Amino acid sequence: MPLHQGLSVFIIDDNEMTRSLLRVIIQGDQFDVVGDAATAESARTRLRSQRADIICLDVQLPDGDGLSLLNWISEKQPKAAVLMVTASTERSTVEQSLRNGAKGYIVKPFTPGAVMDTLEKIATQIRAQRAAARG
Repeated sequence: MPLHQGLSVFIIDDNEMTRSLLRVIIQGDQFDVVGDAATAESARTRLRSQRADIICLDVQLPDGDGLSLLNWISEKQPKAAVLMVTASTERSTVEQSLRNGAKGYIVKPFTPGAVMDTLEKIATQIRAQRAAARG
């Protein structure tokens, strides 16, 4: 079986166009989009059985906020790296996201380059942690 080097990515955003755009930008040799969700509840349901290396998370969701979901993800999937992808530019939201464990923060509207650059930085951190764990 060939070794797939791509990291798995799960997308959580209430906007279908944003989810589709992120999927098109991310899916490739380096990253494999394994699923998505439009609400906090559907994200929780899917992430109970679906593991992801990286989770792209919007702050504004129709049934909750991404900051609460970030805490849930940190508890349920502590090895997952969370990348906030949101229109929120409030300093307190950015600071709280990073303080609560988000590995990056991208503001909408985003460019494909910004998404990939940030994901590549996170991927480098994940690979370094895994290499260190292997000893």
